[in-house]
Amino acid sequence: MSSSKLWWFLHVPQLLLDEQLSLQSQEQQQQPQVLCTSDGQRRRQVVQANRAAVAGGVREGMAEVTASTLLPDLQQRDYDEDREVQVLRRLAQWLHQDIAQIALYPPHGLLLAVHDLQRMYGGYAGVQRQLQRRLNSIAVHYVLAAGYSPLVARLLAQSGKNILSADKAVLQHELGQVSIMQSLLPAQQQQQLQEVGIERLGALLHLPVAELGARFGRNMFSYMAQLKGDLLPPQQWYRPPLRFRECLDLLTEVASWQQLLFPLRRLLQQLEAFLQVRQLSVTELALIAHHRDKRQTFVRVAFALPLWRQRDMLQLVQLQLERQQLKTPALELSVRAEDFSAREVQHGSWLPAQQDAYTQGNEQRQLQALLGKLQARLGEQAVQQAQWVQDWRPELAQQWQTSAAVQLKTAISADLPRPLWLLPEAEPINVSDWQLQWGPERIQSGWWDGQSMVRDYFIALDRWQRQGWIYRTCASYQSNESSEQWYLHGWYS
Repeated sequence: MSSSKLWWFLHVPQLLLDEQLSLQSQEQQQQPQVLCTSDGQRRRQVVQANRAAVAGGVREGMAEVTASTLLPDLQQRDYDEDREVQVLRRLAQWLHQDIAQIALYPPHGLLLAVHDLQRMYGGYAGVQRQLQRRLNSIAVHYVLAAGYSPLVARLLAQSGKNILSADKAVLQHELGQVSIMQSLLPAQQQQQLQEVGIERLGALLHLPVAELGARFGRNMFSYMAQLKGDLLPPQQWYRPPLRFRECLDLLTEVASWQQLLFPLRRLLQQLEAFLQVRQLSVTELALIAHHRDKRQTFVRVAFALPLWRQRDMLQLVQLQLERQQLKTPALELSVRAEDFSAREVQHGSWLPAQQDAYTQGNEQRQLQALLGKLQARLGEQAVQQAQWVQDWRPELAQQWQTSAAVQLKTAISADLPRPLWLLPEAEPINVSDWQLQWGPERIQSGWWDGQSMVRDYFIALDRWQRQGWIYRTCASYQSNESSEQWYLHGWYS
């Protein structure tokens, strides 16, 4: 394959610890902390340590007993590789906004194919700026290295070399300084190479590949081909999930929803990245607090307006959580979202007619946003709006519903003159006090449900020149014509 391809490897050596530190206050982050695991003999060892612990002499691989002796106030937690892989997937989802081809190297690495991104971001420097901007928005210690093959990028990054040069000669020079102990070769081959005096990859690159293959086996052929860029093995690219389900370990028990707002912001940032990649919006999500006894507390949050930005979602969620109480302290927090809608792009226009339509649409969105805030603060059932119903009878032509139940419909009588103010009940009137202006409009309906009506409606003026909507019950449906009665049903503005 062509050596013009370029790869980056993102090495995140203490990803799980960084995730936990990001959920703590500045004061808590300054305390020495480590994550420990145990080998087959149950001897616990340090696998990740923060700066305060390292400054106190703690090192990776150190026995837990030794570390505790050095720092009596050392905070120790169990290392969980499965949870760290989950964090790595979240990081891949976050970077997927900018880079489509990402391969996971769990638990501490991501391979990024950047050769096809230069045109999108205005050259190689533009690619670097975009990715650095994305990485700087998250609190993660990382090493980022380029390579003309995936293996080269990985070796440079895992050996601690921050280098993003696209020059193959520069990369080969840096690669030559990498120790055989960091070569990713099997331990037996590392020992064999050291026994013959090969301590760095530079010395290995100068040896004939045929002799290396004859002595160390077929796998060495493949390794050297990747090291020189002649072989680029296929990668299994990361594909974001179709549904959003993310969970954060809170480290300590949290007793109220208000205390969960900070970790919730992190999860909503991930949801924003999820939606941005797909150009979707969300209309509903679920918050789940996980308790020590394995029970869960669910809070459903519905939005009157489809949203995708973290700040907009957090504002409405915060309003709703003010009405909620957490009866049992939580150890973990989850956010789930499955109800998505395609994002609509709104465009302005210089044409008057289209500009008016855009203005009306913007006003409608502002009204829906206000409705969403009211429902989040007061409850979904406490805020309702009028909804057209497909019925000719004025009393039954609308009903009150929550925004979640409202569906846009066209009223049957939308093109006919209707008053803005409909009286709760029609009032009897003396028609001689009114001047008829328009009508009649016959409404004959309701025979199927026992609420039949036959009326003739008119627009008329009363003695004070107020415009009203009046009707009469049709004489042919009365026991005698003299019993015909007129009613006022509404007022026009």
